[in-house]
Amino acid sequence: MFAFASIFCFAKDNFQSTNISVDVQKLNVIFDGNDYDGMNLYTIDDSKFVSVSELATLLDARLEWYSVSKKVSLKLKNKTIDIYYDSRKVGFGKDKEKLSIPSILINNEVYVPVELLLLKKFSNASEIILEFNDKHNVLTLSSKANISAVRYYTKENDTEVVIELDEKMTHSIRKAKNSIIVSFQRGKIAKNSVVANNGVLKDISYETKNREAVFTINLEQTPKSVRAKKFKKPLKLVLDIEHSRPVDMAQPCNIYIPETVVASENKADTELKILNETKPEEKIKENVKEEKETKQIVEPVADAKDISVPVFDTKVIATDSQIYDKPKAEDEYDDSKALSKVQTVKVADEQILDDSYAIIDDTETFKDIMPKAKEISKSAKVIVLDAGHGGQDPGAIGPHGIKEKDVNLAIVLYLEKLFKKDKNYKVILTRDDDTFIPLVERANIANKNKADLFISVHCNANLKRTVSGFEIYFLSENASDTEAISTEALENSVLALEDKTDEQKTVLQNMLWSMVVNEYINESSELSSFIVAEASGRLKSSSRGIKQANFYVLRGTQMPSVLVETAYISNYTEEAKLKTGSFQKSVADSIYEGVKKYYARKQLIKE
Repeated sequence: MFAFASIFCFAKDNFQSTNISVDVQKLNVIFDGNDYDGMNLYTIDDSKFVSVSELATLLDARLEWYSVSKKVSLKLKNKTIDIYYDSRKVGFGKDKEKLSIPSILINNEVYVPVELLLLKKFSNASEIILEFNDKHNVLTLSSKANISAVRYYTKENDTEVVIELDEKMTHSIRKAKNSIIVSFQRGKIAKNSVVANNGVLKDISYETKNREAVFTINLEQTPKSVRAKKFKKPLKLVLDIEHSRPVDMAQPCNIYIPETVVASENKADTELKILNETKPEEKIKENVKEEKETKQIVEPVADAKDISVPVFDTKVIATDSQIYDKPKAEDEYDDSKALSKVQTVKVADEQILDDSYAIIDDTETFKDIMPKAKEISKSAKVIVLDAGHGGQDPGAIGPHGIKEKDVNLAIVLYLEKLFKKDKNYKVILTRDDDTFIPLVERANIANKNKADLFISVHCNANLKRTVSGFEIYFLSENASDTEAISTEALENSVLALEDKTDEQKTVLQNMLWSMVVNEYINESSELSSFIVAEASGRLKSSSRGIKQANFYVLRGTQMPSVLVETAYISNYTEEAKLKTGSFQKSVADSIYEGVKKYYARKQLIKE
């Protein structure tokens, strides 16, 4: 400590420092699953620091300076963190902590050791969970929340909005202009939104305001009624919104992707910036951001009854699903500010909905009611869900050590619960634990059970960590592009772990594939388009479209089959999302709702 302190020599009046070696580079910050570009990492004599001013902006805190006592205070809501510069001391109210190295002042800016951010007392004061990856310079922040997920499900005559709670809370429900407001006292939730545009809801935005979690459900039509119910196991509040006019379930959601979540794979890698040692008195401000954004090509949706099913052969490449409305300029996100505000829907005066509908709060009546056992319909569709990888095959591994096999299984188990609640489906899993299943055997499970659909769930990976997004594949002899070739090679690499018996089965499977592929390729393409539409609004990540590749897990399946790449586990931001239950549930909801609309479309064509 004394050796470190002796390096610094502060002038009495302006605290100018001399002989300080400082390197600066961008700190990769992920806040509640979103990238944040306003932080740098400062290496001063081999120790890592962050700027107090930048930290205050990140945490939306107020700074108060006390030059006499050499202290700067971070004001966070009703908590205060006192940082003493040229000292190892840090104060959390009446409690004091000592860091291993001191905070320092350079030209009226205080730099604090990264060590401060990892203290439990800092986490308690900021109400944020912080993790720092020293190897990759990644700071991950997650707001402490007691509301775990927000979900919605669409039926022809009603929409169900589900708010999952981690603890008991009192709530209130009221009408507002074109919306329904639900507030939870003592509720905490990270600011975000879910885009619906399902004919009833435009979107659901939510955030924590004044010690309340506030949900704004923006309406697209005047409901007949809104009934609230509360369940104990699991603890959740359910809003049953009765439609005033039926929703066309065969129509894909009228979804667009905001510019802030479009194709971030071309984002430039951060360059290491070295501070000129001859000018140590200059304050370090290096916010480097080099981006090349690739905009999606999108087309408006036609009426569901007029949609003609595209015909594909193995030489035709399926690109974007062409089911989005092109976003208007005024509807795009404002990306000029860090942690962009959640988009809200603006409704013109002539579109104002009436408020004649009734809100019925039946939470007291329904709180002990348990769901009845489901009776499976005789015409129920058999869905085989395949959690990719497993056992000795971990799949791709993220920079923080998250294994793809674990994420895939978690998503499939959530998805199983959804299908099991619906009498129109019977669900079968290729694996329900950490077991290795050969690729050819996964397809055989679907064939033996005469499945109607086969859905394989995976996470993607790329050597370039900036690549991100959701995409979906169906089978083709030839991959649709160079990235599809890479994904194909990644997913097929598990063949090296299989024995010769499995190889012989694969040869037979390849012979069968050539005979059946054209029969199901159109249906697989259409199923893909419905899933992508649902994922676009729920996941708030870039859509990489629909692609084709020669995946062995899909070869030999004698039914429509797709492989879903939920996100890039190799990407810092998406790895952070993939390990959260809320994102995993959103993926499951997207697949489930996509399947429902796929069958609604088939029923419409039949009629």
